[in-house]
Amino acid sequence: MTPQSLVRLFVGYAIVLVLVCEGIILRYSLHSTGDAGPIIASVWVKGELVARGVVASGKDSNADIDKAMQSEGAMRTNEIVTSTSPLVTWTEPSFAISLVSARDGVKVTYDGKVDYVTPDELLSQRGYDHGIQDDALGVSFGADVQLIVALAAQHLHARASDIMEHGKFERIRVRREVPGLLPTPRIEPEMLDREIVTRAVMDAAHYLARGVSSDGHFRYLVAASSNATISGYDWPRHSGATYFLSQAAALSHDPELTSAALRAAALLRDKETSRCGQFLCIGQDDKVDLGSAALATVAYAQIATTIDPSYKSEIEKLTPFLRAQQRDDGEFMHQYDRVKKTPIDIQLPYYSGEATLALVRAYQVTRDPKDLEAAKKGLDRIVGGAWSFFGNRYYFGEEHWTCQAMDDLWNQGAENPKALDFCMRWQEYMRKMQLDAKDSPHDGDGAYTFDPILTPRLTPAASRCEAGVASLDAARKSGTYSAAELAAVDHQLRRALALILRQQFSPGPVHLFANPEAVHGAIPGSEVDWEIRIDYAQHAGSAMIRWLDVVAEK
Repeated sequence: MTPQSLVRLFVGYAIVLVLVCEGIILRYSLHSTGDAGPIIASVWVKGELVARGVVASGKDSNADIDKAMQSEGAMRTNEIVTSTSPLVTWTEPSFAISLVSARDGVKVTYDGKVDYVTPDELLSQRGYDHGIQDDALGVSFGADVQLIVALAAQHLHARASDIMEHGKFERIRVRREVPGLLPTPRIEPEMLDREIVTRAVMDAAHYLARGVSSDGHFRYLVAASSNATISGYDWPRHSGATYFLSQAAALSHDPELTSAALRAAALLRDKETSRCGQFLCIGQDDKVDLGSAALATVAYAQIATTIDPSYKSEIEKLTPFLRAQQRDDGEFMHQYDRVKKTPIDIQLPYYSGEATLALVRAYQVTRDPKDLEAAKKGLDRIVGGAWSFFGNRYYFGEEHWTCQAMDDLWNQGAENPKALDFCMRWQEYMRKMQLDAKDSPHDGDGAYTFDPILTPRLTPAASRCEAGVASLDAARKSGTYSAAELAAVDHQLRRALALILRQQFSPGPVHLFANPEAVHGAIPGSEVDWEIRIDYAQHAGSAMIRWLDVVAEK
């Protein structure tokens, strides 16, 4: 093939590609309905849809809606169709990824009848981000097509198979209105101040505190829509949530938060402390994780300095175990076999950073130089020899505890410029991955993700804020970074925190919750993942408290 032929081939390919893309855009882009779009009125009682109808205006109703509104706690919503487009229904996966989570619903036409499966209905039924499961990456995404068809079949009194085979599907975009309620103002980065962030911290802390039982257990995992407790528990996350409650109690001097934090800590101290060989550790299983003892130490250090000084002795019981799990090169062995009475030299995510932070926090209370030296070794290992290959300067593990340990060590006079450089480069790298409003169809401004199709998760934004505020604090003290570099980190933090505050249930879409008061203040997993885990509030709350200490004061 001559060069001229190759050029013509590439030009022809480019022209065909542009034409195909333009055709797809023209065919499947949303088209505005202006003010003429249908209004889908729904009545919700304790998170359940009890009546629905298409009405001419936001004030109109029908007999079913009027009757349903007589029920105690009934709330009406109007979902106004603002735009429509055809749906790609060639295959189930193409159907699944054609809907934007929390934004798009479906219009179904079958046998001369029209029905709507609205975004609110899909949110209440966990219909988003469950359509396609990628086991290799451990993610799920896309709408649940089978659920959409089943809901339409239920509404139209038809068989799901007939709807799927003979129905016509269209995508709809809606705007929600709740009569009698003003829209919640959108929180933007420049709006963040001490009052707004403190209120968010207290809401998150009180959510956790309401779920601490008399024996100290948290409601570990909760389905927000039904307020049902989901089985499962995790001791590192219990310890982390105890730490955040202790931080919030110190900030507010609220007796409810103080009592809940002490109950959760007492459970670790009295029921979950066990023997790992000659040392004390946290966990009753045959194999225990380093992270449980590490984060328990972090929680105890917070309690000892702000609530109950007697917890100093509990720190002194756990730090020998943490130090014994450290290798000569500074790395930690992340598990311990209590039956064989021997460490297990395996490395799992986060535990090395947690142990390093725990040791420097312990040092702040006990002033034991062995804890300080172990923390310094741990930090050197993480930012230095942990990754030895060409280009490792440009590789960053998603490990937010490390930079908090770096800042704490800096405050103790153990400055580590190499670690600070690592943390600041990591923040710069994450800024490249931080979404702008135009990058994603979701409410994703400030989020961190590698794919605009996936609904942005909130915990990565929160944990990177924890590390980012710590990095900004040390960078300011070092005096080696320009005002522009510091301002870039500051703005990065504000954008991520604004995202979290926008999606916090304060109060959230209360008509979709069986018990809005029970989940008030909770941090969801994402805009559509409403299975609430205790570490979601912990990471977001701890990030906000550190932001109040470092950024709001300055």
